Amino acid sequence: MLLPKYAKVELSPEYCARLLQTAHLAADAASVPTMANFRRPVKVENKEAPGSFDPVTIADRQAEQAVKDVVLGEFPEHGFFGEESARQLKDNQPLWVVDPIDGTRAYITGVPLWGTLIAVYDGAEVVLGMLEQPFMRERFVGIGAGTAFGDAQDMNAGSQLINHSGTSQLSTRSSVSLSQAIMQTTSPEFFKQKKHREAFDRVEDAVSMVRFGGDCYCYALLAMGFVDVVIETGLQPYDIAALIPIVEGAGGVISTWDGESAASGGSVVACGSRQLHNQVLTLLA
Repeated sequence: MLLPKYAKVELSPEYCARLLQTAHLAADAASVPTMANFRRPVKVENKEAPGSFDPVTIADRQAEQAVKDVVLGEFPEHGFFGEESARQLKDNQPLWVVDPIDGTRAYITGVPLWGTLIAVYDGAEVVLGMLEQPFMRERFVGIGAGTAFGDAQDMNAGSQLINHSGTSQLSTRSSVSLSQAIMQTTSPEFFKQKKHREAFDRVEDAVSMVRFGGDCYCYALLAMGFVDVVIETGLQPYDIAALIPIVEGAGGVISTWDGESAASGGSVVACGSRQLHNQVLTLLA
């Protein structure tokens, strides 16, 4: 399911300030049901037909509703695209793209590498991305380059980590060679198709180490400079949109495997530098 294309919505600094404040409030609201149910007995439903498994819990649904209530309460004219509810598209208005719990499998097994993803899309690009991980008290914020957010909040286009220690700027490892690179992906399940597995194997053979697990947190690790390559397939827009400004704001590069915008998902690769990204794209092709 692709993000819609429409004329880029012009956003003033004052309007961006409201968007950013609303995203913070929405992340706060989502953390209430996610934390209330994390590492507690919770009923798990399967959204897929027998033979496949796509889990959802009451925490997913309550967190998305909490985000929606905050966002549409402040901006009733905006569109909303969440994983657990029908899309509400509005002509020539910002679109909020939300995954209430990215990493539900991690969530139901007690692994704190899931996150709530909140993004704002302006018809052309993702201008704001937020990853909320309340168990570790971490919030990652990415601001799209060339947007008015910096003027609004005295925050230059970039990525920040907000945690118990305060606020810090994020930066990828920009000088790592392919042979030194650390690669991460959520699961080998992503690469069931033969062409995907062969492409992944080529990159795996070229890097120094591969780790599995992490979901959205893989991209946070890349933005913090602990991981150099993240490769995944089969993503939806709500799986990746919020992570694009976080990766790019930290100095990384993120795209589809054929070098196009990753905003609509699909097969995605993120790297800590342009040079590394070009090398990995060549291997994937």
